[in-house]
Amino acid sequence: MDVRRACCVMALSLAASAAAAAVPTAQSLPDWTGVWQNKGPPTDTDLFDGGTSDPPGCAALSQPCRSHPPYRPSWEARYEQNLALARANILPDPLTRCMPRGTPGNMRSPDTIEFVPRPERTWIFIENGSQARRIYTDGRKHRTGADAFDNWTGDSIGHWEGDTLVVETVGVKGEMMIDRSGAVLSSKARITERIRRRDASTMEDVFTIEDPEALTRPWAVTRLYRKVDGPIFDYACAENPRNTIDASGRTLTLDAQGRVIDAR
Repeated sequence: MDVRRACCVMALSLAASAAAAAVPTAQSLPDWTGVWQNKGPPTDTDLFDGGTSDPPGCAALSQPCRSHPPYRPSWEARYEQNLALARANILPDPLTRCMPRGTPGNMRSPDTIEFVPRPERTWIFIENGSQARRIYTDGRKHRTGADAFDNWTGDSIGHWEGDTLVVETVGVKGEMMIDRSGAVLSSKARITERIRRRDASTMEDVFTIEDPEALTRPWAVTRLYRKVDGPIFDYACAENPRNTIDASGRTLTLDAQGRVIDAR
């Protein structure tokens, strides 16, 4: 074997070793155990981007309230139309229609979230709607061909950079409302997340959203989650452990002891 060939073989061997070393083991993954919930202003508003809420700290259910995505003029006009519907309390957002709140809007759920990292994939279980995200870290690429259809949670591929999970999601459903003010993205959106445990009681998810159809520049959003006590419950829009339906068809809101505190 000549020197040039030997060098090439050694380089390939080192590259393969480095790639293998980059794949984490279960023991090397960060500890994300626990139950997490949206944490404090501005990230606990009904807006996906609480950091640009207008007025500051507002909630979409307390109109008027909006965020400021870097929309192109035609998409800003669409947002204005949805804001008008929200002010009239007739916005057909996914929560109202008992439909999934897709990515990235599902990460601003007011209910609890559970992160389950594994070497080959990470699951994110979202109590609201009993939704699950699957982030593949086994080296696969994004789907192509007939399998590359748009869906609620999109197609998420990730890799680890130390204790940070870097996720790229494509293939989300276009025109899907991501919060209760009516913010939307197109099916061309590419969503990059950097998820890490900031400290013992705080998880952080930093979003960079690129959408050449809807946005003039990348949209940066940071969401924080605090660790909370208690389990994740089954959840359905029509009925769940806290919101039962009585014999007359009314939806009841119960407290922790099962007492009715509201009926609609």
